[in-house]
Amino acid sequence: MINLVASEWLKLRSLRSTYYVLAATLSALALTGFAAFSISHYFDTNGFGGEPVGTGLSFSADITPILFGMLGVLAISGEYGTGMIRLTLTTVRRPWMVLLAKAAVVAGVAAVAGQVVAFATYFTAQAVVGGRPIGASFSEPAALAEVLATGTGSAVAAVMGLGLATILRSTPGALIGLVALLLVPTGIERFLPAPWNDWMSSLAVPSLTRQLAGVPDSGGFGPVSATTILTSYVVISLLAATLAITRRDA
Repeated sequence: MINLVASEWLKLRSLRSTYYVLAATLSALALTGFAAFSISHYFDTNGFGGEPVGTGLSFSADITPILFGMLGVLAISGEYGTGMIRLTLTTVRRPWMVLLAKAAVVAGVAAVAGQVVAFATYFTAQAVVGGRPIGASFSEPAALAEVLATGTGSAVAAVMGLGLATILRSTPGALIGLVALLLVPTGIERFLPAPWNDWMSSLAVPSLTRQLAGVPDSGGFGPVSATTILTSYVVISLLAATLAITRRDA
């Protein structure tokens, strides 16, 4: 299994798309910096009353899961496109082991990269805010936990993307499905009456990540429930993908 994980790590490193996706995460810093600057300017002009910057992670909360989900999609969809998946499954007789190795690699990369982006985003926001009382220090409740939980959300999104690409065997289809899967709960909640709207929006990965950290007013679930739901996303994605890769010819 260790050799298989090492092989999948080499494959992921050899993909140019991996570096494109990681480079695209810098957009989170740009968006956060712009939002923090706008809110800081409003504060300088009008004082309190506007939206606080806080940790700054909320401004790019929907972007990073999509990008790391793309990392999971591209980790396997290219093999289906080129037919290399046949060689992989011929070499490794147990398809579930291939899938598990890929999931371990993309989840690990997404967790580490997502954590780096989270800290960079946080410090970008605080640097723009400066001494204004609209930021959030790590001494405040849930601030550090919110930053640390971001890596978990990134890893979950990556595995979800991997699962979708394995099931659909299409890069465009998996990318569209990924965006829909990550954003649909937030979109649907606008058309639902209370309390169903809050419950639906609480199921989105970015919202679950904040609930995992215990951020106040971030959703209808506590840390334990959020952890359970995020885990179920990973398990369901891997089980569905395992059925697809086992029962169908590569």
